[in-house]
Amino acid sequence: MHPVIEAIGDPSAIGGSAYVSVALVLIGIALGVSVIWTLLIVRRRRIVCNASSAIRALDELNGRFQPHIQKLPAIQHHFPVRVDSKSKYDRFDLSGFLSRSVLDNEQWFVQELGLRAATVESYRSYQNDFDLIAHLEAGTSTYPRIRPERFAVIERKVMLRRKLAHPTPTAHITSTVRYTSPQGKNSYARTVTWGFDHLQQGLSAAQAERARQSTAEFLRKRERDLMTVGLRTKVMKRDSFRCRMCGATPSEGITLHIDHILPVSHGGLTVLDNLQTLCAPCNLGKGNRFVG
Repeated sequence: MHPVIEAIGDPSAIGGSAYVSVALVLIGIALGVSVIWTLLIVRRRRIVCNASSAIRALDELNGRFQPHIQKLPAIQHHFPVRVDSKSKYDRFDLSGFLSRSVLDNEQWFVQELGLRAATVESYRSYQNDFDLIAHLEAGTSTYPRIRPERFAVIERKVMLRRKLAHPTPTAHITSTVRYTSPQGKNSYARTVTWGFDHLQQGLSAAQAERARQSTAEFLRKRERDLMTVGLRTKVMKRDSFRCRMCGATPSEGITLHIDHILPVSHGGLTVLDNLQTLCAPCNLGKGNRFVG
């Protein structure tokens, strides 16, 4: 007998088709129920959105703040450097180079950081207003056909879904030092990467160091300008033209210097009480140390 005829005449085959039909009907019913349930949820959510004073207040708040707290792209910059020897590569201060490079482009980085700081500050204000709405408005609205507690749950979910995302600022600042041997057989590379927080800290540290060096140089120049010929002569006469550390005099073939007892770099002033006569070797040995 033909296989198709056998299958049609087989009672078990007919039973299997019935099972498939029942399964398809059940699946259809489940999908229908799911669709209806989804539509009910959407309708109930729409009712809550229309009835909730908190959601209306949040929509108004979002409209005011959204233009000011949109997420900005990452701050990106790469500072490459190539050296001509392996020893220079090994000694190269890559972190220091990156810090100086950022400071050389200070204006651009300050501008980019400022834009993102303003965005974060705007979001802080937005968060405060959001908290006020959640505290004062949420839970005060109702709808006759929805239980108050269920209304509050839906309202809270909608508010969290509509809340603007935090505009977390990001950065990717890199510096790479490379060295390739003359024959090209060996190549070396090291990279330092700064994220947003590191960029902020690194730029602030570089600015502070620059200010410190500028201040120290200003103080040294000011104190050098105060070291007049008359003051130098007065100090040497007071010290009997002798080195106050070793007692040497010009008759022994040495040169006398006027030294700041408390160095200018440590806050010392160019005044008689802070000056002393030292020979060149003692002054060189003392350096910028305070020797009491």
